[in-house]
Amino acid sequence: MNHSLATIKQIYLYPVKSMRGVAVQEADLSLNGFVGDRRYAFVQQELAGTDGFPWMTGREKPKMILYAPRFVRTPTAEDWDAPIVTQTPTGEELEIGDWRLREEISALLGRPAFLLKTKRGNFDSQHVSLFSLKSLRDLEIESNSAIDHRQFRANLYIEPAGEPFVEDEWVGRVLQIGAHARVGVTKKDTRCMMINLDPESAKQNPAVLRTVARFHDECVGIYANVIAPGVVRVGDKIEFA
Repeated sequence: MNHSLATIKQIYLYPVKSMRGVAVQEADLSLNGFVGDRRYAFVQQELAGTDGFPWMTGREKPKMILYAPRFVRTPTAEDWDAPIVTQTPTGEELEIGDWRLREEISALLGRPAFLLKTKRGNFDSQHVSLFSLKSLRDLEIESNSAIDHRQFRANLYIEPAGEPFVEDEWVGRVLQIGAHARVGVTKKDTRCMMINLDPESAKQNPAVLRTVARFHDECVGIYANVIAPGVVRVGDKIEFA
């Protein structure tokens, strides 16, 4: 029996790219990532078809992360297209396809944006991101500041059995998550200014990215791609496969 590397403490899905995440107790992991994760994204119209990263994100407008989507019901492999309602920063709730939400996002951007939907997910890089809460505690000490773990926008927040940043050593390895799911760890997660943004206020704390750049080569957390699908639950153990 393999030695447990870590325990899953929280699972987050991000129904709309760059908007607030949704905490769930379990999620279906498919070969294209978690079902329901980054299913929607707003695209900058002038960049569509010409730019490799046309998305409207918190990099352009930090207030993007103040929009809070929720699933009307939790998506599953059999019910991947579960409805989504988004609460705007003013408290109004709009269905994801409502033209008023599109107009509001376009106004925030300052130019036209449109909504893109895909079953496969709109990912920056790989399908699954993992982030260590033990590493977070070290980052707080290094940066001399309190950091909300949600700033790192991971799918799986884990508590490793080893030392802080031990997850960096998992690159190139296959992980068993729970009873059935397996992922291959492809690389460390290179970070941008998004990790500076407080998820409740969108205010920036530049010390976060500055600390990651200074002490950790601009990388914290790890990326993985899916090898075998399965249901992943809070409390599941992670082991080498």
